[in-house]
Amino acid sequence: MKYVAFGTMLLGGVPLMVWLGMANQRMRELLVAVLLASTCFGPLGKLNFVSIETYRGPDRGFELTLTDLVALALCIVILIRFPREMVAVPPRTIVLAVFFLLCAVSAATSPVPLYGAFTLFKLLRMFVIYWCVVNALEIGIDLRGFWTGFIAIAMVMTVLALKQKYLNGMYRISGPFDHSNTIPLFVNVILPVLLTWAVADRNMPLWKAALSMLGVMGLLLSVVATYSRAGIALAGVSLIVVLLGTNLRGANPRSIAVSAMVLLLMIGGAIKAADSMMKRVKEAPKSSEQARIEFNNAATAMMHDHSTGVGLNNFSYVLTTLTEYNRFLEVMKNESQAGVCHHIYNLTGAELGLPGLLLFVGILASFLWTAFRGALRTRTLESKLMFGLMLGAVAPHLQGFLEWGFRITPVMQIFAISCGMVIGLSRRVSAMSRVPSKLPPLRRGRRPEPAFARARSMPLCLTSVAAGGR
Repeated sequence: MKYVAFGTMLLGGVPLMVWLGMANQRMRELLVAVLLASTCFGPLGKLNFVSIETYRGPDRGFELTLTDLVALALCIVILIRFPREMVAVPPRTIVLAVFFLLCAVSAATSPVPLYGAFTLFKLLRMFVIYWCVVNALEIGIDLRGFWTGFIAIAMVMTVLALKQKYLNGMYRISGPFDHSNTIPLFVNVILPVLLTWAVADRNMPLWKAALSMLGVMGLLLSVVATYSRAGIALAGVSLIVVLLGTNLRGANPRSIAVSAMVLLLMIGGAIKAADSMMKRVKEAPKSSEQARIEFNNAATAMMHDHSTGVGLNNFSYVLTTLTEYNRFLEVMKNESQAGVCHHIYNLTGAELGLPGLLLFVGILASFLWTAFRGALRTRTLESKLMFGLMLGAVAPHLQGFLEWGFRITPVMQIFAISCGMVIGLSRRVSAMSRVPSKLPPLRRGRRPEPAFARARSMPLCLTSVAAGGR
């Protein structure tokens, strides 16, 4: 039945989305919103081909999701409808291609190339999403489409958190995902962005600002309900930094009021959850921490023994089958299949070697640097959103010292969208900074022509942005 539904969506849904996207700008904004919202559908929105579910590595099949289909439809629309305005080779494409080539070599020379092929297919899908988002902003799709998508995610996560915690009585909720630890990794990417919209967008109607605030509180609730200590700490810190950064760069009555409300709600929530958090800290199983140490020791040994790693997505297989590495296991020694290293950097180094690890970290740092530089460049909404995107990108990678969850599909998808937004917004900010700040005198009977419309070097898609960030 799942194959029938997916086939129908591929053969019927994708052409329908292409037709809608070709129609008008509002439909393209709606498709962007669906692209974002579909990332939180979890197992309901995906299908695995050639699936090997008994394997315990991060990738266990050639996976396709609803997000991939929406991205495919949007890419087709951009290629057909906006061939001149699009960016065929977005920034970072070359370094991403080098990383993909390194991963391909690693997969081909690994003990089980099929496992590596699973991850290669995922990396290709992530690039399609990245390309799609960069060009969606390049062709002038309004930011309200992205806001709608973030709000949809917030509503889904909030409803599931309330249902699972208070109706189902779950101690640690999992939301739409397979494990509770996925929620903070996913949510913390978008939490500071949505708060930035509520605080910094002076043109946003009050009802939208209020809805953004509700979304922020709902997302924060979903993180707290997982009792992930690192996730909660990172969520709280990112929200406080957003409030401080926004107000220091231009406080206004709305930002002050929203900031005060957020801080009061955070303090109240912290007081209410304090008992449960203390219980979680005291009752956290020591075996979990011990298993993490054992996996890290094995990963370090693999990186030391293999200059190019043991093979993409082959960590679990090598740890299970080779005595020189499974001797590190004590807590998990009776498992038929060894798990994954709970440290994204050790895991990457073990599978790709030191060169792969350095390239991986370099790619992450380059996006963070672009976001940071863009955040300081102007005082526009685009720059402020890049500050939120930077904080959102930092959170899952700090938590990556304790989790491998960055390799989970929804987390990678929302991160790819985040990176695409950073590059797209950066290009908008750069283009706006080249526009003359003065408009010609207003003539009777006609509106002044925007200055950016006369700048030949500027893409036509920036019209709505330079006119007010909308």
